Amino acid sequence: MAFQAVPNVAQARLRGVVDGQLTINDLYFEVSGGGITVTNLTTLCSALSDWFANNMAPLLSEDWTAVDVQAFDLGSATGPSVIIGAATPGAIASEACPNNVAACISIRTAQRGRSGRGRNFIPGVPGNAVTLNTLSSPFMIAMIEAYTLLVGPGSFEAGWQLVVVSRVTAGAPRAVGIAIPVVSVAFTSPYVRSMRSREVGHGA
Repeated sequence: MAFQAVPNVAQARLRGVVDGQLTINDLYFEVSGGGITVTNLTTLCSALSDWFANNMAPLLSEDWTAVDVQAFDLGSATGPSVIIGAATPGAIASEACPNNVAACISIRTAQRGRSGRGRNFIPGVPGNAVTLNTLSSPFMIAMIEAYTLLVGPGSFEAGWQLVVVSRVTAGAPRAVGIAIPVVSVAFTSPYVRSMRSREVGHGA
């Protein structure tokens, strides 16, 4: 697929590992007042690395480890990119659920339809946070609180806002991708989900 620009938006890739398998979650942030530079992209990436290590990792099994955060300028195929380490193990002393098991958190905007929402499949879910297929309320509440720290213009990092990126409309690619501000995060279901690509021997 040809490169599709998303002006003034950075993609942040949160990478971890569990049982030798890479886990990836993507978040998107729109910059205000001047465009993306190496300097402000590094500031965002550093803040996300701290959040990854200090707010997300403490909720996950010690079998999982945060690796790094990668940030890319989506406005240009040759825009800047930054990588900052976040090597922090999960803090919960409970065996992780199998690699394909994930907690799916919904990232919501004020816009209806599929273009107006995103999601992250959270890896390394502690076994003691799941009963059969149901996530515990304390785990879900804590994860919502962690992700809510990212929501709001300038509330997480000055000059940046968490967004959902829409690349397609009415089944066809947009000329350029658009950014829609995130207003909330939530679990739409208490049940775990499956990501087969995270099974041992598969991709990220």
